[in-house]
Amino acid sequence: MRWTFTLLLAMAPAALPAAMGAQTAADTLPERVVDRVYETINRCDVAAFNALFAPVVYGSAMEDSTVAPRRRSAQDLSWCKTPKVRFKMIRRIVLGPYVVDEQDVVEQGKAHLDIFEVRKGKIVHEWESDLFPASKSSPP
Repeated sequence: MRWTFTLLLAMAPAALPAAMGAQTAADTLPERVVDRVYETINRCDVAAFNALFAPVVYGSAMEDSTVAPRRRSAQDLSWCKTPKVRFKMIRRIVLGPYVVDEQDVVEQGKAHLDIFEVRKGKIVHEWESDLFPASKSSPP
């Protein structure tokens, strides 16, 4: 009995890194990274929001064909200065590193389409649309 307990106690630290690695891998899944973007926006956590993006993010509006690198800064965070701006995901498609979301801008009654490319747990490319009237929510 004593030998078994000692053996189990000795093996426990070896299992910890494997469990931590599984948690870390799950946290870098594209849909989980994008979920955290909404969480940080809704609680106005600028530091956590910026941590989800690569240092240089390629971004463009869907209406414009130009793609330009940009750095995230406090200037990009106008949503945090506006009181009661919340985003809620309506529909989602995930295909490999790409996440396509239709978002509801709750207080404005408008919708927004965003496409994110996530690599190694960071958003590296973002395409976004202008606001458009929200449609009736229906299950996909």
